[in-house]
Amino acid sequence: MKKVLVGMFLTMLLCLLFTGGAQAFKLLDDKLDVRGSIQQTTNILTHEEVRDIRFSSFRTMFRLEGLLDVYRSQELSVKFYGLTNYYYDFALAIDSDLRRATRHEAGKGKFNYYERPRNSDEWLKELYVDVIYKNFQIRLGKQIVSWGDVADALVADVINPIDNKYRLAFPDWEDYKLGLWMARIFYVPDGWWQDLSFELIVIPFDFEESRNPPAPGLIGLPVFPNYLSQKMMDAQRTDAPKDGHRCFEAGLRIRGYANIGEGVDWVVSHFISRLDTPLVDGARGAGNIINMMFGLPLDGNTYRYPYYNSTAFILNTTWDKIGAAIRTECAYNTNRDYQYGTSSVSGGIKEKDLITATIKFSFSGIMVPFYSDRMFGNKNRAMSLSITFSQYWMKNHEHDKSTGEYIMGETGKDARLSKIAWAAMWYFYNDEYIVNYFGSYDSNSKGSHIVGLTYMPSDHWEFSVSYMKMAEAGISRYMDQVVLEARYEFF
Repeated sequence: MKKVLVGMFLTMLLCLLFTGGAQAFKLLDDKLDVRGSIQQTTNILTHEEVRDIRFSSFRTMFRLEGLLDVYRSQELSVKFYGLTNYYYDFALAIDSDLRRATRHEAGKGKFNYYERPRNSDEWLKELYVDVIYKNFQIRLGKQIVSWGDVADALVADVINPIDNKYRLAFPDWEDYKLGLWMARIFYVPDGWWQDLSFELIVIPFDFEESRNPPAPGLIGLPVFPNYLSQKMMDAQRTDAPKDGHRCFEAGLRIRGYANIGEGVDWVVSHFISRLDTPLVDGARGAGNIINMMFGLPLDGNTYRYPYYNSTAFILNTTWDKIGAAIRTECAYNTNRDYQYGTSSVSGGIKEKDLITATIKFSFSGIMVPFYSDRMFGNKNRAMSLSITFSQYWMKNHEHDKSTGEYIMGETGKDARLSKIAWAAMWYFYNDEYIVNYFGSYDSNSKGSHIVGLTYMPSDHWEFSVSYMKMAEAGISRYMDQVVLEARYEFF
C-alpha cells in the first residue's frame, strides 16, 4: 500500500509539472520552492570504554524539501510538499572496534542498518498534497505532526514514532521522527467564540515501530550476549502490527484564544494512540526471549504494541513584567500498559494512568553587562534563556520492595518524578558566533549537559563543535562525546 501511494504521488507530481511544455516552465517559475542541506557530523567518544570504540558516528546527511504551488485562486489553493533525509555513516569503515562491536551485537548482516536508512519509511519523511478551500484545509499523505513543542518532555507530542538511530548525529528534532500516512483536516469557522479552530487527524492503516541502532550499546541500551540484542530487535519488527485497519489511530485538536490578562492561546487535544516502543508480551514473551538465548523456536509473538488514550491541554501566554513567554503543557495518558518486574524482559504487564505537566519560561530580552556592549559587536544584544519544570505522576504506582518488582515507566521506582531543564544562548560579533548550553536533571539523579559553539560565516555555511556529558551511572561511557558538524544549506 505504501509503495502504491508513493508511486501515485510522484506520478501526479510529474503529470502536473510536464503537462504542456510552456505550462511546466510556468509552474516552475517562482512556484517551486526547493531547499536542502548537506551535513557532515563526527561523533568522538571522550574516553575508551569496554569496547574501545572512539567514533560512534561519521555521518554524511542529505536533506531535500520542496513545495510546489500547483493552483491558486481566491477560494482554492493546491500545493504539493515533499521532504527526504538520507544519510550514509562511514564510522564502520574508520573504526575497526566499532565494526567488531556492531558485528557482536547485531551480526555482520545488519551493517547496512547502521550505515543508512533501512527503507523509504525512514528516508522519506513527508510527501503530501495540501488543499485549502474557503475555511477548510485537508492534507493527505505522509506527514510529521507536532502537537506539543516541549521536546525534552514529550508531553503532548505522541503521534509520530521516534527514530533513535538519529540520536548519534545530533539532528534537528524533527529528524528524530518517522512520518506516517494520514489525513489531516482543518476547519477555521468565521467569527466563532474565542477564535476557535479544529484539527482532525486520521491514520487509517499505517504503523511504524520506533527504531533503534542495530548495536544498542551505542545509545546506552542493555547489551545481551549471543546476538540476543539483535534477535530481540528482529522480533520487535516481526511482531509490529502489519499495515491495515487494525492500525487505526485518530485524534482531535481544538485551538482558541482567550482575552485574559495579556492574552492566552489554548489548545485541548485527544489522541487514540498505540505504543511505538513494544512491551514483552507476558509470560509467553519472556519465555520466547529465553528460547532466543538457546536457539529454540519461538511460541507466537514476543512483543505487543497496545493502544492507549492521551488527552492534552496547552496554554501559551506572556508576562511582560518579567519579559517572559510562558508555555504550559499537561497530558493525561489513560489505559496505558507498562512493563512490570525486575527487568525489561520479565514479561509482567500492568495498566496505569500517567499525568505529565510542564511549564516553560522563555526569556529573549535579558541584557547582560559587559556582554551587551560594543566589545563583542553586541550593542544592545540580549541573551536567550529558557527554564522548564516537569512533573510526572503515575496513579496507583506499584513497587514491591521485597521482590524488587516495579513499574518500568517514566517515574521509575517512585510514583513521582520531577525534572528541570535549562537552555541558554549567547550571540557574538553580529551573530556570527553562537554559544549555547543545555542542561537537565531529574529526581532519579539522571541528566545531561551539552555545551556548544557555532560559527555562521554566511547564510549558507554553519560550523559547530559540541560536548555532551551524561549524568547517569552506567550509561556515560557510551554517550559522553564531542560532536563536530559542518553544514551547507542551499535555497
